[in-house]
Amino acid sequence: MKLHLITALGLLAAVVLLTACHRKAAPPMPAEKPAMPSTDRPGSEPKQEAYQVVGYQKTACFGKCPVYQVKFFSDGKVTWYGQHNVERKGWYEARVEKTVLTAIRDKAHAVKYWDFSGVYPQGQKVADLPSTVTYIRAGDMEKSVVNTHQAPPELEAFEDYLEGIINGLDWRPTVGK
Repeated sequence: MKLHLITALGLLAAVVLLTACHRKAAPPMPAEKPAMPSTDRPGSEPKQEAYQVVGYQKTACFGKCPVYQVKFFSDGKVTWYGQHNVERKGWYEARVEKTVLTAIRDKAHAVKYWDFSGVYPQGQKVADLPSTVTYIRAGDMEKSVVNTHQAPPELEAFEDYLEGIINGLDWRPTVGK
């Protein structure tokens, strides 16, 4: 009786597997629709999505370190998200001219940002120290650097430069984020 039951179960499993593998193929996905031209004015180019070009972040420590992040976008929008030990908690927005974004990119090239290590100090970790994280995207090049301490003076000067721009912006609270 056990042999018949095992054989019947094996035969049932084989039928289920065979029928499961014999399903019809799903219909092909429809071709993507071409982008609609802009209706702003005749001959204008369609708008491209904004993307992040600069980032600046301060991370937590065991004490009262400020914790926040700032993102600059290609369209001039800048966002702030403050979490701890900062005057502006939550989401804020500001705007910068394209010349500011260009100046940041030029400053990054001047300090040889692309040559920095990805992490400072190299090979060591200190649990209680906050970090400053910077990010730059220029064309198809992207890089981020995490600086806890012992970074080259050029990187620290670049961080100070970004912080100066951030502190000088006209921040407005963002509703609904």
